[in-house]
Amino acid sequence: MFNKWKQKLAIIFSMILMLSAMALAPVQAQAANVNISAKAGIAVDAQTGQILYSKNSSKVLPIASMSKMLSIYIILKSIHEGKLKWDQRVHISDNVAKISRNKELTNVVLNAKRTYTVRDLYKASLIYSANAAVIALGVTQAGSSEKFVNEMRSQVKAWGITDAKIYNAAGLTEGEVGTEAYPNTAKSAENEMSAKDVAVVASKLVNDYPEVLKTTKETNAWFAKGTDDAIDMTTHNEMLSGKDYYMKDYNVDGLKTGTSNKAGNCFTGTVNKNGSRIITVVMHANGRNKADDRFANTQTIMKEVYTNFKPIRYKKGAQLKKATSFKVPEGKTTTVKAGISQPTTIWVANKQSKQSIRFTSKQSKKGLTAPVTKNQKIGIATAKVDGKRITYLQSEDAKLQVLAKKSVEKANIFVRMWRSVVSVF
Repeated sequence: MFNKWKQKLAIIFSMILMLSAMALAPVQAQAANVNISAKAGIAVDAQTGQILYSKNSSKVLPIASMSKMLSIYIILKSIHEGKLKWDQRVHISDNVAKISRNKELTNVVLNAKRTYTVRDLYKASLIYSANAAVIALGVTQAGSSEKFVNEMRSQVKAWGITDAKIYNAAGLTEGEVGTEAYPNTAKSAENEMSAKDVAVVASKLVNDYPEVLKTTKETNAWFAKGTDDAIDMTTHNEMLSGKDYYMKDYNVDGLKTGTSNKAGNCFTGTVNKNGSRIITVVMHANGRNKADDRFANTQTIMKEVYTNFKPIRYKKGAQLKKATSFKVPEGKTTTVKAGISQPTTIWVANKQSKQSIRFTSKQSKKGLTAPVTKNQKIGIATAKVDGKRITYLQSEDAKLQVLAKKSVEKANIFVRMWRSVVSVF
């Protein structure tokens, strides 16, 4: 009899633990019944970083040519800052020319006796994933491959990515880049990041330099046309219009494939459907269809996200439930209404509604110090869905900046004294 009671108590205790764990689990709008062959994957809202699907997304793995997104971010940044020009002529070193002639690698042939524009090399890097082309861009930008890798490392560190391993601009093994290899590295070393890290890089690229999508959606382009080395470059992205894995009603317009022995078949994709853009990453998608499995996996994730979840949009200046006003004890009015500093989106399951979303804000017990000016930053708000927190790529992504909707002048000394007296009673 006693043993039966022990069994019952054990079952009850297990149920309590399970329910507690469920209550503490983050709301991650993970698509139901998603089964992908990739070792790791993730889907995020491109603007906010809200995680919509995740599988081993924190595991650091080789990323192959998806590395080029980071390289191209730095190149575009340099162009925007005026350090590089689109029509600037680029000289090719003998070693980079040698890399470009390696038939085991994806390349456009570069001739050390010719020069190429930054735009030519940029398009070759993105459309055709030309390895020597992106290395040449890095050398032109920084002065050497080593210095460019240092810039790559500094950039990801600035974004809060601490576990990335970066060795070259292209994502090749160090043994494949000859004298462009980073000093004192093994020949087998190659760039590594987690799917979450790659999603951060992709979201920074798309948000900071959206013009990149004009190039990544191109399926064909000529390189060195009119020369002996001319090539009609064809994209490796099979999800673009007219390709094998194109999906009707899904505006897939990028982003970058990656392939190596260690990385397997990888793909970072992005799609804008009904005004809501998401970014997906699949890594080491080596199933029965091998190279094409990365696109089948991406299709599965994209379809499930848009089918099972919906975006709730908030306009700039919108007042948020439970975070609508802030205390201003010494103001002429003792509260000020608040609104968010920029538009945002929160995804919820189809069965949920806007009422499922609740916001909380942090404010010191003393309240705001008067005077308060209109559009002054007065706090941070965070959201929960049905009482559970939402997960984001980075912790800072969860914080919505809140601004004052109007100015509040400081009350005169007599009003402030009267309030102090009244508060005593």
